[in-house]
Amino acid sequence: MKQKLFRYLSYGSLAAVILAMTAATVVERLHGTEAAFKWVYHNPLFIAFWAVAAVTGVLYLVARKVHRRLPTMTLHLSFVIILAGALVTFLFGDAGEVTLLPGEPVSTYEREDGSVRTLPFQLELESFTVETYSGSKMPSDYISVVKIPGNETEETYTISMNKILKKQGYRFYQADYDLEKGTSVLAVNHDPAGVGITYTGYLLLLLSMIGFFFEKRSGFCAALSRLSAPLVAAMLFLLPGGELRAGGKADAGFSDLYVYSHHRIAPLPFRQWDPEIKNLKIFPVRDTTGTVSWYASGDELPAQVMDNFEHWSFIRKSLDLVEEAVQKEDRAEVKLLVGKIRAYQEKTAGEVLPSPARFRAEKLYNRLARPKIPFMASLTLGLVLFVLTGIALSRGRNLSRKLQVGAVILIALLLVYLTMVLGLRWGVSGHAPFAGSYCVMMLMAWLASLFVLLLWKRLPLLIPLGCLVAGFTMLMASRSSADPGISHLMPVLKSPLLSIHVVSMMLSYTLFALAALNGIMGLCVRKGAERLRDLSLVILYPAVFLVTFGIFIGAVWANISWGTYWGWDPKETWALITLLIYAAALHGGSLKAFRNPRFFHLYTLLAFLSVLMTWFGVNFILGGMHAYA
Repeated sequence: MKQKLFRYLSYGSLAAVILAMTAATVVERLHGTEAAFKWVYHNPLFIAFWAVAAVTGVLYLVARKVHRRLPTMTLHLSFVIILAGALVTFLFGDAGEVTLLPGEPVSTYEREDGSVRTLPFQLELESFTVETYSGSKMPSDYISVVKIPGNETEETYTISMNKILKKQGYRFYQADYDLEKGTSVLAVNHDPAGVGITYTGYLLLLLSMIGFFFEKRSGFCAALSRLSAPLVAAMLFLLPGGELRAGGKADAGFSDLYVYSHHRIAPLPFRQWDPEIKNLKIFPVRDTTGTVSWYASGDELPAQVMDNFEHWSFIRKSLDLVEEAVQKEDRAEVKLLVGKIRAYQEKTAGEVLPSPARFRAEKLYNRLARPKIPFMASLTLGLVLFVLTGIALSRGRNLSRKLQVGAVILIALLLVYLTMVLGLRWGVSGHAPFAGSYCVMMLMAWLASLFVLLLWKRLPLLIPLGCLVAGFTMLMASRSSADPGISHLMPVLKSPLLSIHVVSMMLSYTLFALAALNGIMGLCVRKGAERLRDLSLVILYPAVFLVTFGIFIGAVWANISWGTYWGWDPKETWALITLLIYAAALHGGSLKAFRNPRFFHLYTLLAFLSVLMTWFGVNFILGGMHAYA
């Protein structure tokens, strides 16, 4: 009786938490962040739901004698420790801001409620600088050099994005600045106990997740054991995704021109004349200090150009001459004029231009970036194999070996194409391609293709599912709103944790998509529904662990960059909702409904709506700090 009561209270409380968090994101969208925190996140009832879920969950595990299975028990206990750390942070943590002026010692900081707290030491700003990317005015980092006067010595520290100052339990982060006033604003956080407890929970969670896969009695091992018991079109994948407004004609040299776009210097994204070229910044001007700025032909030009008629005339008139030559179809004249503009760019911009190798690599990337033919081929292949696999399963058979091998060859070619695109982007940009909707969609397609190639012999059912996931994600990357253009990273994203966080989340989302498609197949066939349920379980265990790891590595990153490991931003809130929703599907031992294959498949299909909400819904509906991602 007690066991049943504990089960109802723990799962019921978590269900209430999910509903409350869902409502909070809507409240924040309609009434603002302050209302969401007042009505939900800081509401005693919301905190009580978490507490009841944690306490009754532990009691339920003990009643079921789960404590005899160490990895499973410590896995659940780690969440209790994390919640305890969050409670300590909420009750005893303190945060605020301190504004520093050069040469003026400060020993207080202002809290969010306007009150002032005293620091146990003084801070003094020595200097503040904004570093920019080479050849660009976009900030690459914000750097404060501060000193802390002491009785005998004076200590100097550097604070920048993703580099904090720790002193006597206080942590200082670069938050804002005012170049005109010469001020630097630092975020202050004092929460040694809460962070320590939470990080202990994260470490235990990581170790438990690793140990879980080696526990013989785990649900993952059980499902895996049950599952294990019983070229003409090929090159289409490697064709460019359509030339950028080229009209299919030969290159007249326009793509050899440089343009200042997205705060960086890149190849002109046109292979033929386009009137839009007149609005692009393709003319560099070097001022008396040696700084290079870029202008369009119609921009207001600096005084040094206005005072030089030949210089002014070249910038104002050269593109008009190019347009006239294009209209006359005088190809030789077009190439001559374009070559003069290129020579002017090289002479004026010189050392700030990208290297020839990087320039050529970006030109190739521009031609390959839009995966129109690959996504159509992948979707077509996936749909055909999906239907054939469903028919084969309904007859108690697998897809023929020849079809499997043929499909895998095509997927291998797709992986080559995706690797080329992502590799070129990585090489040109200088940072891993893990930021922005275009990169994430292409990364998911790459991961889906890789999963198929690694696992198809053991799990042939992944072949159609992988093709469909790759096709759909490349379709999203082909949308006009998904910009494949390369841009510099914001300073806060220049962290090694970005790669770990994004890869973990994208791996999990890719696996959730595979489970959802497998759920559709499971609903369509009856004879193989049980086997398909086991396949979904094998997929979902690593998926849930990856999204868990991704969330908490993101929390560590947030703590390093912003001074708080959890801020209830809509994106992170919905990631947590997704985690809890999918975690329920792994508890078939406690929740009998999930032992029914048809219910399980329907649940995994509907659960994918939370993934779509986490990625697309937050971006386009809810907004928030992560809405750019």
